[in-house]
Amino acid sequence: MPDISLFGTLNTGLLGVYASKLAMNVVAHNIANANTPGFSRQRPELLTMPPIPTTSLTQPAIPLQIGTGVYVRDIKRIRDQFLDLQYRQVNNKYNYWDVMTSNIHFVEQLIAEPSEAGIRYLFDSFWSGIEEVITDPTNTAAKRGLVSRAEELVQHMKDLYYRLEQLRVDLDNEIAQRASQINAMLKRLADINAKVRIAVSLKYSPNDLLDERDRILDELSNLADIYYYEDAAGQITLRIGNQIVLTGQDVVELRALDRPFGKGFKELFAGNSKVVVNDGRLKALFDLRDNVLVKYMNRLDEFALSLSDEFNLVHQDGFNGDGSVTGLKFFNDISADRIQDSVLYRLAGAKRVENGPINFISGMSDRKDFADILTKPFIEKGSIVFFNGTDKIFSARVNPYDKVEDFQATLSAIADRWFDLKIGAHGDGGYRLYFESSQNLRHTLALDFNGNMFNTMGFATRNVDVFVVNESDFKVKAGNYKIAVNGKEAIISVTSSTTLGDLAKQLTAEFGTEIVAYVHDGKLLIIPTLKNNFNVKQIKLSDPDGLFTQANIHLETYKALDTGIETLENILKRSQAFSIRIGATEIRIDPTKMTLRDLAQKINEANTGILAEVTPHSKFVIRSSRSLGFELKKVIQGPEALWSALGFIDPDGDPSNDWDEGFVFLNPYEKPEDQRMRYIKADALFIDKRLPMEPYRFVEKLAVNSTIRSNPETLAVDIGYTEDNPNWDAKVFRPSGRANTKIVEYLSALKYKKLLNDGLESFNEYLGSVVAELGVEGETAMKIKNNTDLMKKEIDGERERVKGVSLDEEMANMIKYQHAFNAAARVMTAVDEMIGRVIDRLGVVGR
Repeated sequence: MPDISLFGTLNTGLLGVYASKLAMNVVAHNIANANTPGFSRQRPELLTMPPIPTTSLTQPAIPLQIGTGVYVRDIKRIRDQFLDLQYRQVNNKYNYWDVMTSNIHFVEQLIAEPSEAGIRYLFDSFWSGIEEVITDPTNTAAKRGLVSRAEELVQHMKDLYYRLEQLRVDLDNEIAQRASQINAMLKRLADINAKVRIAVSLKYSPNDLLDERDRILDELSNLADIYYYEDAAGQITLRIGNQIVLTGQDVVELRALDRPFGKGFKELFAGNSKVVVNDGRLKALFDLRDNVLVKYMNRLDEFALSLSDEFNLVHQDGFNGDGSVTGLKFFNDISADRIQDSVLYRLAGAKRVENGPINFISGMSDRKDFADILTKPFIEKGSIVFFNGTDKIFSARVNPYDKVEDFQATLSAIADRWFDLKIGAHGDGGYRLYFESSQNLRHTLALDFNGNMFNTMGFATRNVDVFVVNESDFKVKAGNYKIAVNGKEAIISVTSSTTLGDLAKQLTAEFGTEIVAYVHDGKLLIIPTLKNNFNVKQIKLSDPDGLFTQANIHLETYKALDTGIETLENILKRSQAFSIRIGATEIRIDPTKMTLRDLAQKINEANTGILAEVTPHSKFVIRSSRSLGFELKKVIQGPEALWSALGFIDPDGDPSNDWDEGFVFLNPYEKPEDQRMRYIKADALFIDKRLPMEPYRFVEKLAVNSTIRSNPETLAVDIGYTEDNPNWDAKVFRPSGRANTKIVEYLSALKYKKLLNDGLESFNEYLGSVVAELGVEGETAMKIKNNTDLMKKEIDGERERVKGVSLDEEMANMIKYQHAFNAAARVMTAVDEMIGRVIDRLGVVGR
């Protein structure tokens, strides 16, 4: 029975020696690579040799299975592919947020908020300079200080902008470097693929090659999102982002090619196809370069564009200290270099739509029934004194429970009136009560003696001071009294029989160009004429002989009809409502109620991305906002008469089309050259078209006007005034005095005017929100990075628990395999003695 001979047993022991020696080699390999990055511990796969079936003397009937030893079938890597997949996915995200966190923190350091080197500090310093000019408008040093602070703010913004742009360049260079790094790893993977294919074809496991491949895949997961699968030959096909870059031994290298636009920043290509990465360090670099940094550069651009344009529109409306109209812009216009590559940002009407004739003043409105107005009762007795400012003055009274129709009849019976009180339809329906006159009602003073008549009729009022002498106080000694009004002198005679009416006639006869005296309800009213704007502060009254002192002259305040409300009805000569349309949004306009500023407010409230405002001297302005990319790119429709009246376009000469609501005022699809010709009358600002994934670059063009910079005395301080005009196109523009700082006050008020972020934030709020946005973004990035880091460490720890080398475990295995080796060797020694006994001593008994 040779199969179970002693030599078979010897072979079994020999196999045990070889298997234990090989297992010891594996243990030694594990221990030697305990600190090798990427190494996976290995284990020998021990299997029994095929057994031999045989019968024996003790078991002759049933064959026995006789074991023949052990062999090492394979050496296996201990690795969990699912944990590898999880690790690489989390590693993608960790590296993305790690890069985002470090770079956002760098941007926070550049902005340096809060500190005295920050942009908000310089902005506040600039505004403090404005306040100093308001305090002393004649102080050249204050003006120079304002200009210097403006230049300091501009320079800081440019420096910050340049540093952000330089950071983009650095990120772009890193993208190219990372592409080269990826190519080197792809070539190494291709080489590993070739060796693995040979190993698999020879039926053995290339464990160390596979470890090296996994290590490289781990490194690749730092840079981008990777996807791969293994074929039957053991080779992997690898995809980075959306492009396959490795198939077996074939590598498609990444190329970093310059963009054909902007500053030529690089994009990654695999062959001729663009690589789009979705995670990892490369994704963060692209997002920072093309989105995050561009966003904050655009925030500075929006601030620069809005600051310069708004300052310029206000500053142009003023006079400098010596009374010269400047027409200067405080900052240089951020205008386009080439009209062909521009977009329309802002339109300002050519007309100062102010101080035109007031022919209509509205009271009660939106009454559905005509009788609702006619039958409105006056609860108390009252009277109104009407004065045309020159030569006509009269009063009209009502008794308790008189109705509006009674007061209307009273006025109609007065032949010298220069206006009518009417009831008529208006807007989109309903009735209203209103004054109408062919003369300018702005020149009318109407005093409400009981303070409730205008309120009852729904008219707006204002307070007016008047000189008053009460009849009960008129106890003046007889004699001749010298009186002077605004330098003009006259002798007023008073006798024992002189009444207030007699005194009123004398005063009006002597000083009728400066004041008018009128007796009403036992009171002598001395009213400044239109020449003095009905303002007692413009009356210098001299009473050296004490006439008015004896009569106890004093000031009384009355409610007067507000005749200065410049409704669109007066501007457009139309009471019917009409619509304008911005894109798909309809805005309904009631000209009897709305002023230019109401129109601007209603446009802003429509939230179309188009913002409107009115300059200090009533030029109407429309501009685009952030949501539209600072481009007026919505179709704007509305009556041609409206846009003509606002000074945007010239009328076409066909009045039949004036109120066509379908008239296209702004067509964003027109070429910039055609738009420039269409709005040649208006003040149109065209800006450079933004390139994809690039900032607007407005900050680079921001600069203080060279004239103001070299001569701060040209700084506008006085708003001046426009004289009355017959057609709502104020052309006569005069200074009101070097002590008038109204323009600078308007500039100061811009700090809190909501102009930025689609009209939601003021300059003051905007900078704070940018800093807060950056802080929140940085904090969010840090939190996500920390959370991802914890998850990465947990997964990596679990992965190391599976694949990592435990020296304690290896020492235990070493002892185990050593004892197995010794035991197998002892078996061979024993069998050797047995064979020696058989060969040397068997059959020699008795020798």
